[in-house]
Amino acid sequence: MNKSRWGKLLIAALALGLTFFSVPVASQGQTAALRANDTELLMLGTAGGPPLRKDRSEPSSLLIVDGRPYLIDCGIGTIRRLVEVGIPSETIGTIFFTHLHPDHDLGLVDVMANDYFHLDLASDARKINIYGPPQTSELVEAAFHYISIPFEVFAAEKPGFQLGRPNHGLTSPFVAHEVVGEGVVYRDDKIQITAAENSHYALMPAQFRAHFKSYSYRIQTPHGVVVFTGDTGPSDEVVKLAMGADVLVAEVEEGLEELRGFIDHMAAQNHWPPARKQEFAAHMEKEHLTVDSLGELASKAQVQSLLFYHYNPQNKAEQQARIAGVKKYFHGPVLAPMDLDRFCLSKDEAQSEKANFESCGQNTADQE
Repeated sequence: MNKSRWGKLLIAALALGLTFFSVPVASQGQTAALRANDTELLMLGTAGGPPLRKDRSEPSSLLIVDGRPYLIDCGIGTIRRLVEVGIPSETIGTIFFTHLHPDHDLGLVDVMANDYFHLDLASDARKINIYGPPQTSELVEAAFHYISIPFEVFAAEKPGFQLGRPNHGLTSPFVAHEVVGEGVVYRDDKIQITAAENSHYALMPAQFRAHFKSYSYRIQTPHGVVVFTGDTGPSDEVVKLAMGADVLVAEVEEGLEELRGFIDHMAAQNHWPPARKQEFAAHMEKEHLTVDSLGELASKAQVQSLLFYHYNPQNKAEQQARIAGVKKYFHGPVLAPMDLDRFCLSKDEAQSEKANFESCGQNTADQE
């Protein structure tokens, strides 16, 4: 079925008020239906920010459990990637933020605008839930206020506008939930999420760290356990959270020697004084994971597989160097995906306790 016909079907379905239905997923130019008997990871954005990149989007991952999608982080480029793969953003009923740095959340407003438009087309009053650390409520409220200004123009033009009235404020379908502590923070009939505070804000002054939080998430699915580190440095709490996980989705920076070369370059390029350079170096070395510290973390946690994201190799050689650096410490499968790569986690029917994790679709991911 061609994309044009799918587009017509989508519009017709929305007009009839249908909210959840099977849609094709285009991966590297291919189409495939969402599968109902496994857990999938669709890497929408794999690049760290804040600098934007031409061919890669900022961190965003779609976890699909028995066909139900959950969005983990929402960096710039998320909505474009969802459009590319043919997944309507309004069918994603639950969004999670690991932390509120710009490269993990500034794509939210685009997703919300698309959701709002299509929910109105379908006269659909259901809610979309957004979970994250303190200030998530402010973020969602500000984003909705931003999109409501142009949507109020639509409201004035359309007497049948369902989600609000002009000059009276539009009704938000977005519900924010703030994660204020560790432990189980979400549960439904498909997944359970446990949060742990990581070390991404380790150098933040104590008076601010009491309020700003950066979390890693352990997600239990029917097919195995997936852990997202978010952004973090070395962390015993993340080791405990990830213990025995089937898949660890982790950020990774260069090796320490290469990282220090990058820090020297940034300091020279931007004419930083020594104190600024020292602060940046401490941030990169203690609040992010180098290939060495990630390898050690994965090994200590005894995870089964490791999947990179939030990483910025300049070429294939650098990509392979990161894999090789991690494998000095961790001897399981290591995958280095690019945007739109897909991976499947499923139970082995012959060995019910063993989960299989592998590429699905036509992926570009390197693996060793």
